[in-house]
Amino acid sequence: MKRIGLLAGSLRAESYARKVVRNLGLLVPNTVLVEPISIDHLPLLSDRLSEQEQAACRDFKDQIQRMDGYCLVTPEINRGIPGCLKNALDMASVSDTGSLWAQKPVVIASVSTGELGGLSASQQLKQLALVLGMQPVQPTELYLSCVQQLFDAHELLTDETVLPLLRSAMMNLSAAVEQVTTTEMEALTFKIGADKLCLMQDNQSVAQATFEWSTGLLVIQSITVDPAQQHQGFASQLMLKLIMMARLFHLRIVAGCSYSQWFFKQHPAIQKALCL
Repeated sequence: MKRIGLLAGSLRAESYARKVVRNLGLLVPNTVLVEPISIDHLPLLSDRLSEQEQAACRDFKDQIQRMDGYCLVTPEINRGIPGCLKNALDMASVSDTGSLWAQKPVVIASVSTGELGGLSASQQLKQLALVLGMQPVQPTELYLSCVQQLFDAHELLTDETVLPLLRSAMMNLSAAVEQVTTTEMEALTFKIGADKLCLMQDNQSVAQATFEWSTGLLVIQSITVDPAQQHQGFASQLMLKLIMMARLFHLRIVAGCSYSQWFFKQHPAIQKALCL
């Protein structure tokens, strides 16, 4: 499967950039894997690094090289991107084969608690992405202003004024990574609420999962499929999206319905990694 790397340009554990990039990871189809990329332990780029620091750089570069596309979300500091993000971009621009970012599609978004949505930081990041050989996909005008107001109690992005634009960007990124048309990618989409996940086909709900989200836990309560739409793998599609949600938001899963229990019995490695 193709992989999209999710990178937030911040070292703050509770940064809005981290929250946004997690939500963007939920907007890709199940045919693409998303993988968080941490820059927390990267040293400053230098020719005088310790062995431990060199190992951290190699691991980071290996992860960047494995990705087929990227989603970069930056906050804005003094009208520019944070130094930690510039350092990470520079780090993976140096290898025996040149820039490891080159020739790969990218979605770029910026966040701000103010009204401008990190516009200046976004423009700087787009310029750097082009210099490094990345290929920004449309729409490129993803400026999330007053970002602190866009999340629900679980830090899910639920604001319907911004979700369609973000979904379009991530669908276009997924299509570019898989080298298919966006229309093909949009055959099945998901709508996520505070306690419900709906699988949509042609804007109609064909299956849904209900869940309870408490501190550190995602309890799957039910998986239901429209009787006319059964035996098309829709229930497993819901499970895959719930698993991705758990991974991105660092949750443990409780299989509280018969289908989820059956699913995890069929996939013991996932059960061991994510379930209580």
